Amino acid sequence: MTQISQNLIVGKREDVTENMLLLSPSETPMVDLLGYGEAVTQVEPTWFEDEAYSDKTKATAEAIVGASKVTVADGSVFEANYVVKINDELLLVTAVAGNELTVTRGYAGTTAAAVADEDEVVFQFVEGKEGADARPARFKARTRHTNFTQIFDGTISISGTSAATSQHGIDDLYAYEKAKKEKEIALQLEKAVINGVKYEAANGLVRQMGGIKHFVQTNVFVKAGATIDGDTINDAFQAIAEKTGQNVGAGYKIIVSPKQKRAISKMDVDKISLDRKDNGRGQVVDYFIGDFGEAEIVVNPNLSADEIFLIDSNRVKIRPLQGRTFTHEFLGKTGDYFTGMIVGEYTIEFHEEKAHARIKGLKK
Repeated sequence: MTQISQNLIVGKREDVTENMLLLSPSETPMVDLLGYGEAVTQVEPTWFEDEAYSDKTKATAEAIVGASKVTVADGSVFEANYVVKINDELLLVTAVAGNELTVTRGYAGTTAAAVADEDEVVFQFVEGKEGADARPARFKARTRHTNFTQIFDGTISISGTSAATSQHGIDDLYAYEKAKKEKEIALQLEKAVINGVKYEAANGLVRQMGGIKHFVQTNVFVKAGATIDGDTINDAFQAIAEKTGQNVGAGYKIIVSPKQKRAISKMDVDKISLDRKDNGRGQVVDYFIGDFGEAEIVVNPNLSADEIFLIDSNRVKIRPLQGRTFTHEFLGKTGDYFTGMIVGEYTIEFHEEKAHARIKGLKK
């Protein structure tokens, strides 16, 4: 028999956040991996990020040996008096107009050579002159990023008859149904963290958080039905390294669907399997060892079968709205039934989008 009157008080809020974290990590691997960070105080929390200028781009047109103009993909990388390198030639940039560089060829005695489309144009240093005036300051303004908080809720309800009668194998039916609802809501949060699309209704009453898939836009690799291999993962980590200047660090994880975990297990190159028995959960953990470091492989059944994420878990935070961590509140008996509610409001804060990658379209 369910002892509702003795165990629950109408209107008293019970924090059940820890219950969510105690779910099996195989059910909510992303929430288990990231945990919960500090609370935010607004429904659209804001964070700012610094970004350094890139130090290289590519030529977008050919230039003959004597040409004094070189067209590049991103002229904002350079300024006058920059020394750049194309293959073995150094060039002095004398003016920048959009994506067109005016240059002095064969700088410092190097040999001028034809420039091909797609040749890398790499910044080396600024030409320094004795007794020169201070240069104008150059910096990139900090960029503003936001996400919305999303409400996750569920209701528990059992009839008066169910509360009064014994249920086979269940000592407390209300507690049993409450535990099921906690699992259901935790799975909703898990899926929003991965697949959520940033959205707010016109009336502002409905908000959805942008998830990892929503934020990762730069390093996206479309494989068109190909089988995952070590080169593809290395390509993704190389893209991260080139755009951030950092190799794979301790926080990097390769998040895979069960299908792609099996595919990775078949790879013979660039992969070492390390068994680690975790007494608390009995997990076996694998690592990918590649050209840019090693990263733990985490299986997540909530991913699409054809995709893999490479994320730095130190740059992703699940954060509750202040005062809105997951709580349970017993609403009492308003008819011939007993009702309670679980509710929480969360968002993710996603830093340095270029430090993450997504591989999609893999063979299912």
